[in-house]
Amino acid sequence: MSTLDSAPTATGPGLPGEDRACLRPCPVCGSTEAQALKTLSLPQPSGSPLPGGYRLMACHACDLVFAETPAPQSAYDLYYQRCAKYGGPTGTGAGLHPADQARLEQLADRLLSCLPRPQARVLDLGCGAGGLLAVLQARGLFQVEGLDPDPSAVQAAQARGLRLREGLIHEAATRCAGERYDLIVLSHVAEHLRDLQGLPGLARLLTPEGKLYIEVPHPVGYACGERPPYYYFDSEHINHFSAQALARLLAPAGLQLHSAEAVSLTLSDGGHYPALAVVAGRGATPALPPQPSTVHAVQRYLADCAQGATLVPQPPLPAQGPVLAWGAGSWAQRLLGQGQLPRDRLVAFLDNDPNKQGLQLDGLSIVPPALGLQQHPQAAILVCVAIDPQQIATALDALDPGARQRLHFLSDPL
Repeated sequence: MSTLDSAPTATGPGLPGEDRACLRPCPVCGSTEAQALKTLSLPQPSGSPLPGGYRLMACHACDLVFAETPAPQSAYDLYYQRCAKYGGPTGTGAGLHPADQARLEQLADRLLSCLPRPQARVLDLGCGAGGLLAVLQARGLFQVEGLDPDPSAVQAAQARGLRLREGLIHEAATRCAGERYDLIVLSHVAEHLRDLQGLPGLARLLTPEGKLYIEVPHPVGYACGERPPYYYFDSEHINHFSAQALARLLAPAGLQLHSAEAVSLTLSDGGHYPALAVVAGRGATPALPPQPSTVHAVQRYLADCAQGATLVPQPPLPAQGPVLAWGAGSWAQRLLGQGQLPRDRLVAFLDNDPNKQGLQLDGLSIVPPALGLQQHPQAAILVCVAIDPQQIATALDALDPGARQRLHFLSDPL
């Protein structure tokens, strides 16, 4: 095996080393000959079932990049049942914020174009709090239902009158056995699954003309500049697909890709997120045009990140005194793992996610922002939020207008 970067790598709880056998074969083709690209250190909040890092691997046989995570699927199941934010007020997928609602409307446009009949029956897997179901119902589709592992997300959706059931995604073929759907949707779900072999089984739930729609992050669009280095690699996104990899995964179930389209999602700060949308179904179709290589795209992105990481400006923090880090999510975890936070001066992490509050990250408490500001009224405040960091300034003004002068950004807000 070879690596792209030879710099020393950080370690953490559950972080695999470089000198041992493959812990996770390629989840698409089962190959154990994957190439190690980089070891990532991602310290986790206390109580998280996820590992503190992993090796990023490239399978050249099927053009997949994946995390060689040492955690089993059951650990990820537990995380999405209890720890993830998708069912709460800070989560996405419910359409609670304008940018999220616009994304769901655009997704509905793509789905309607591939329905085999007007009054189709639709199943949304990993539907969160049901935002897409609500949009589809507003478009006149009433046979829509969802499945999600998070009980709080299911309860929130049911309170809106949406039809959801609680269940694990990789068990969908069993949980919904005997049902038939015209369209099954996995929108930004497959990249979160450690075990992918349950996805081909979804073919048993499709009508003869039924379609499977899968939307995932698109590594060909990964780029530095708009986002911090290594932004697209975190504890949740453990698969980075190409159209070729998805085609190979679904082929044993008799499903072929009918289309593969690069789409751009607009985030809350106006930035863009690259995605790949594929539609699969039964029956022979014309061959798709050649698709760009995911492995080569990720290799280029990692090289750019390695260079960009050395250019991240240090915030003009006071020379001494305590520091509060606002944000205990993926970017804060990356920064901790890379040794880019003033760890000796940090006193707490601030976060609005109720699933994180009361936990610890790297031995420091994660507290609601109002409480942290009250406990440390003189501390400098370092923003560790990758998407729309300027929102923190607005939130801070509402909590403590006089604290704006203590606010510092790791990078310039977009």
